Amino acid sequence: MKKRILSLVLALTLIISVLAGCGNGSSAPDDSTKGAGTEQSGSDGANSENGPPTELSMVALIFSNPPADMNLVVDEINKISKEKINATIKLTPINVGAYAQQVKLMLAGNEKIDLLATGVLGPIFDYYGQTRNGQLMELDDLLDKYGQDIKSVIGENMIVGTQKGKVYAVPNYHDFANSIRLFMRKDMVEKHNIDITKIKTLDDMEAVFKVIKEKEPGITPHMFGQDAQQGLDQAFSIPGGDYLGDWFGVLMDLNTPKVSNYYESQLYADTLKVARRWYTSGYVLKDSATNSEPAQSLMRSGKIFSFSQAGKPGIDGQISLQTGIPVVSAEIVPAQSLTSNLMTFMWGIPSYSKNSEKAMQFLNLMFSDKDIHNLFAWGIEGKHYVKTEDGVIDYPEGVNAQNTGYALHSAFEFGNQFLSHVWKGDAPDLWKQMDEFNKSANKSVALGFSFDSSSVKNEMTALQNVYGQYVRAMGSGIMDPDKSLPDFIDKLKKAGIDKVIAEKQRQLDEFLKSK
Repeated sequence: MKKRILSLVLALTLIISVLAGCGNGSSAPDDSTKGAGTEQSGSDGANSENGPPTELSMVALIFSNPPADMNLVVDEINKISKEKINATIKLTPINVGAYAQQVKLMLAGNEKIDLLATGVLGPIFDYYGQTRNGQLMELDDLLDKYGQDIKSVIGENMIVGTQKGKVYAVPNYHDFANSIRLFMRKDMVEKHNIDITKIKTLDDMEAVFKVIKEKEPGITPHMFGQDAQQGLDQAFSIPGGDYLGDWFGVLMDLNTPKVSNYYESQLYADTLKVARRWYTSGYVLKDSATNSEPAQSLMRSGKIFSFSQAGKPGIDGQISLQTGIPVVSAEIVPAQSLTSNLMTFMWGIPSYSKNSEKAMQFLNLMFSDKDIHNLFAWGIEGKHYVKTEDGVIDYPEGVNAQNTGYALHSAFEFGNQFLSHVWKGDAPDLWKQMDEFNKSANKSVALGFSFDSSSVKNEMTALQNVYGQYVRAMGSGIMDPDKSLPDFIDKLKKAGIDKVIAEKQRQLDEFLKSK
C-alpha cells in the first residue's frame, strides 16, 4: 500500500534483529503451533453470534501520527463487523519508526493481540523471526473455515505466507511488483528547471542533488529511502536481482537461480562508495544513523527535497497525499516482481490469541467487504472524502490534506486494495492499470520461494548481529567502506554466511524442481 501509499515499498531493507523468543523460544515453526487455531476455538465459541460481541485487538502499521478521527472511523467499521460477524476491533496504530521494537515487546509479553500487521519490510516487520519463534499461529484450518473470500482473492499467492507447508500469514492483495523511483518536490523541480525525464541513474540523481545543495541551502537534497533505517544499498535493492527476503544469499540475476554473497559483489562496493560521496558532499541527512522520522514527514516539514522508494501506478498521487506537497518522480529501477513484493504487507494471528476464529472472520471481511476496506483506506464518506461525478473521490469542500481528520491512506495494508476507491488525480481505471503492471513486471525465477532458516538459526542470529553493526552506517555513507567493508565481510564469514548460502541454494533447487 500511503493515502494510497506506497506500496511503501520495494523490498527495501532487511530485518535488523530477530525477535526475542516467546512461546517455543527460538525454534522454527513446528508441532508446537499445529492446530493452534483449533485450540483457541473454545474461547471463540464462548461468544456466539447472538451473544456479546467479541472485541478483537488489532495492531496496524501507520506512516504518520494517528489521525484525529481514527476512533470515529473504527466506530463505523465496528457497526458493520458487529452486524456481520458479531465482533468489533480495538485498533492500536503504531508509527513506522516505533513499530518493530513495540511489536517485539508486545509479543514477548503476550500482550493481547488478535490481528497483527507483519511481513517483510526491512527492519520494520519481522515475519521470519516471528515464525521461527513460534509467535504466529498456523492459519490453514482457519482459512478453510472462515477465509473463503481470502483464498478466492489471493489464490496461489498464498504460498508466500507459508513456512514448511503451513500458512502463518495472509498477504494483502495489492501491487505485486515494484519499480524504484526518485520522488521530488514538484515546486522545486519546476523552480530549477529540472528535466525529470533525464533522471535514470545514480549519477543523474547526484547532478540534481548538486543543484539543490547550491540553490536551496536550507534543504537536504535527499533521504535514501522512505524508512529512516535504509541506506542507499537497501533503498535500491539489487537492480535486476532478488535479495531473497533477508540479503544473506541473493540472486544477482533475476533469471539465474545462483545464490551468492551480495556483500562480496562489486555492485555492493560501488554502491557504498556512492553513499559515502553523497554523505561527505552534504547531499543526504547527516543524522542518518539516528534519525527515526520517515521521509514523508520530513518532506512535509520542508526538510528534504527528495527520497527514493518503490513505485507503481498512481504512486505520485499517493505520495502527494502523504506529504501534503505535490511530488513528481523518475524511475530509476524498472519494475520487478519478487517474493518479497508479495510479502511486504501481511496479516498474522499471534499463537496465543484466544479469538482466532473471530480474527479470521474479520480478516475475511477486509478482503470482501468494500465498505470496511474503504473506511480503513479513506475514512468516512461525506466527512473525509466525497465521490465526484467522475467516479473518483476527493476531499469534501473545506477539507484538505492539512486539516483532514483522517489521512491514513494505506489501502494496500488492509486486505484487498482492489476494492479501494480511486483518488482524484489518478486514472479512473487505476486498478486495471495495476493488474497490467503486476503482469508485465520482470519476475524472479525464485518467485514464491521462502527460505526456511530453522536449520541455520544460530548462524542467522550471528549474521543479524554483524549486519546491525555495519549495514545501516555503511549504506548511509557514515562509515568509510574502504576501511569497514573488508572487516564486515570477514565477520560475515566467521558468522557462517557461507553455510547459510549453501542451505538456501539447496532449498531453492528443491523449490524449482517441485514447480
